[in-house]
Amino acid sequence: MKQLSDVIKKTIKTGAYFFALGIRKKRSYPLIVISSILISAAAPFINMIGPKMMIEELMGSQGKIRLLMLAAAVISGNFIAAVSLKILSEIRMMQEDELSREFELKMSDKAMHIKYALTESEEALSARQKAETGMSWYSGGIKGLSDCIVGIGTSIFVVIGVIMIVVRVSPHLLLLSFFAVLINTFCTAKIYQAAQEVFEKTPAINKFYTYIYTRITGREYAKELRLYDAGELVEKKSVENADALNRMDNECARKQFAWGIPGSIMSALSYGISYCCLGSMALKGSISIAEFVMCISAIETFTDNGLLSAINNIHQLIMKSNFMKAFIEYMELEDGAYSGDQSPDMDMFEGIVFENVSFKYPGTEEYILKDINLTIRKGERISIVGLNGAGKSTLVKLICRLYDVTEGSIRLCGRDIREYSFEEYIKQLSVVFQDFKLFGYSIAENIRMGDPEACGKDIDNVINISGLRECVDRLADKGDTLVGKDYDERGVELSGGQAQKLAIARAVYRDAPLVILDEPTAALDPVAEYEIYKSFNELIGDKTAVYISHRLSSCRFCDRIIVIDDKTVSEAGSHDELIKRQGRYAQMFNAQAQWYA
Repeated sequence: MKQLSDVIKKTIKTGAYFFALGIRKKRSYPLIVISSILISAAAPFINMIGPKMMIEELMGSQGKIRLLMLAAAVISGNFIAAVSLKILSEIRMMQEDELSREFELKMSDKAMHIKYALTESEEALSARQKAETGMSWYSGGIKGLSDCIVGIGTSIFVVIGVIMIVVRVSPHLLLLSFFAVLINTFCTAKIYQAAQEVFEKTPAINKFYTYIYTRITGREYAKELRLYDAGELVEKKSVENADALNRMDNECARKQFAWGIPGSIMSALSYGISYCCLGSMALKGSISIAEFVMCISAIETFTDNGLLSAINNIHQLIMKSNFMKAFIEYMELEDGAYSGDQSPDMDMFEGIVFENVSFKYPGTEEYILKDINLTIRKGERISIVGLNGAGKSTLVKLICRLYDVTEGSIRLCGRDIREYSFEEYIKQLSVVFQDFKLFGYSIAENIRMGDPEACGKDIDNVINISGLRECVDRLADKGDTLVGKDYDERGVELSGGQAQKLAIARAVYRDAPLVILDEPTAALDPVAEYEIYKSFNELIGDKTAVYISHRLSSCRFCDRIIVIDDKTVSEAGSHDELIKRQGRYAQMFNAQAQWYA
């Protein structure tokens, strides 16, 4: 009983959540739904009562005028009901399409603001996959939910009306129909249970489906597919994925077919017995022919459009609510980094201080960084070096508050950075990661990213400094040229080096007091890298800068080099100081020295 109560509560809560959002967006939506219920409920009675009155007229006085009026009433009633339902259906469809887009926008907005750590979490990725499929394939979204509400409301009115008609003739037939519906209900519950089991298993398979049929067929994989003749491998993986989906669907279909048989048999028996009973009563003269026709129609309506429809719609409402609940669960995932309410007073900025900082990624027990004590002083150029996997990029992510420290604290202007408003804090950073992303907008918009209205800033100067001038001048639309061809065939496909220069231009344009470059020049040749760093170093003036690069020759112009080894700071000093120590930095530099000659 408690389990049933929990199911009802969850269904009501889910339905209320979506309809509350729907009402806020479209205030007329509930009225459209209620009108659909009332007209859908009234329509069957036109064809129950109208024919009965016409038969009684034919069997009685046979008045032609009255007969024509009754026929006209039935025809016009059906016409008005059909037209009204069609109009309401079209209005509902337009509103539901708009609401569906609203939910898609909410999911996209959530994806952009979700806590960064969750973007790499399998649990969060699965939650989003379930939310997407739960709102589309399995439930039909707000439309599927409304269809159930309309079906239930209509069925309740129909059941009440039919009971009032049939109970005077034979209440036993209602009991028989009710019993048949109970059997059907049990079978339907098993059918929906099979669908729910499939839904719970699909996120993992659908993830591969999306990868194979959407991502891997895109432009970014086109060269490798052809040059390495990878089509056969992709096709093999596609078939394996399709087979897995088919096996799951076929198993579901077998279960649904097996449980559908008893329900169909019981419905057929119920109809047969009802026809025989009413026919016998008509032959005995207990009911008239007109009442026989009306009761037969009423019994069919009671079973199909009444009780059975109500229970099926209730089952579907529970099932669809359960699917759509995945959307709510995804929307309830934690947003953004912890955000305080303070704003950094950069007049007090003297540097960034790491105090006993240790970090391990969420869901793991292994520390990536351990007991980091480090001060990056205002105006200082710092280079962070270390072997692959040493934790250099992780250190940068902690500064950027993409992750919170596990132990210790990072302080700025005398405060733990978690005390600051996240939005205000990140305005103090200009960051370029190695795996940066450009957007399919114009070159100028990519540079102004996050500051789209600030057209007064000198973008041309930024383009010059970042080394993009020659590239931009060759383009017909100059800085208004779109990056990539996602939106327009006239868009430009930038080379790896040009793309990285554009990412650096974006960081330069932001003009923040703290600049971080996490191997952004990896795709450039050493000469181009040197020119970028030289220009960048001149540009930032007295700003604080943190550089990460595998090419240790680029560290030589830095004030201090920080070596991350064995999860902590193992060495710190200038290039010459560290070379003299003959420690880890000297080993790494000497290993690369042959390339610097």
